[in-house]
Amino acid sequence: MLSRMVLVGQPGQQPSGHRRMQGLRAALARHGLPPPRVFDYVSVLASPDEFLDAAADAIAVKLDSPGADDVVHDAFVRRGLTCFDGTQAMARMRGELVDMHLRFAGFADLLRQLAETLPGARWLNAPDDILRMCDKWHCQQALAAAGVETPAMLGLVEGHDHLQSMLDASSHDRVFVKARFGSSAAGVVAYRRHRDGRSVACTTAGMQEVDGRPRLFNRLRLQRYTRASDIAALIDALAMQGAYAEAWVAKPRASNDASRNFDLRVVSGNGEARQRVARLSNGPMTNLHLGNRRDGIDALLDADANARVEHAVRSASAAFPHSRSIGFDLIPLRERCVFLEANAFGDDLQDVTWQGRDAWDDQVAWAYALPSPQQVSPAKRHAHA
Repeated sequence: MLSRMVLVGQPGQQPSGHRRMQGLRAALARHGLPPPRVFDYVSVLASPDEFLDAAADAIAVKLDSPGADDVVHDAFVRRGLTCFDGTQAMARMRGELVDMHLRFAGFADLLRQLAETLPGARWLNAPDDILRMCDKWHCQQALAAAGVETPAMLGLVEGHDHLQSMLDASSHDRVFVKARFGSSAAGVVAYRRHRDGRSVACTTAGMQEVDGRPRLFNRLRLQRYTRASDIAALIDALAMQGAYAEAWVAKPRASNDASRNFDLRVVSGNGEARQRVARLSNGPMTNLHLGNRRDGIDALLDADANARVEHAVRSASAAFPHSRSIGFDLIPLRERCVFLEANAFGDDLQDVTWQGRDAWDDQVAWAYALPSPQQVSPAKRHAHA
């Protein structure tokens, strides 16, 4: 009997689990392979023995995204509290951006334990690489160390006043302030300071006062703040959970829609650029879950630009040598690529294939050493995206 893959992720509402789990299940079925053994993070946190036994015999182990589930969040925060003496967690309201540093600490503590307990496991993405990518500050440092271009880093942000001093010491008046341990666009602020003292912050974080203090909530529509007191409260609240500032790199305009700028999500498979999609937006954030438009790359990148992207992704993948499936967010400029993020869970590109395979097909092919797909012409390959 063929050895099975083991998958740890978020169950979701469907019997077959979250759509991320469904993607891997479907890929295994397409190749006539057995379904994965599935575990969720809460059960692994509570009682890891069954998972450890399954993982020890698995052909490959995939640690997927924990997601935004409240139960998972609370479980990781409780574990994270054990890593910080005297720290207390906030009572979290639904959708609230709070204690992101504690959540990451609990997640990191679990993954390090699993890595130590399973030294011979065949990880799709190794725990150390996953943690480096999920800490966005360290992720950018790892990319820069690998020779990959990233936005200029201003540093860790201690609060609004500190951000102002960082801007004073730099040549930048437009920056992104990012939650160090946030996922996707959660806790990301596009900030601009004008010479006359006015400032504007666009963010997915909705702010409301609860019991006399500002609290942040993840929103699917951009919020725009112009009052100095609101912006100060926003930056201070993010800084308490870990945040950093980087220079705002202007994105190119889409040649087929001049009202929108764009960047790329490219999934690397085993170190090579594979599935790719352009993300078009008329605002500063291009994340697809915010209602932005996705498009193929044919109308946006010529052959030389595609070659630059593929070379750059190959170099960026080397920063995480023990990972086989990484989602890179990057800005393709005229002669270079600037990397915004490496996402350990960036494979969820629905209906996007490359050489006939989606990202989950590539993961299955790696796990079971399936033969490579027949090579096709570049024009046909680009058509898949």
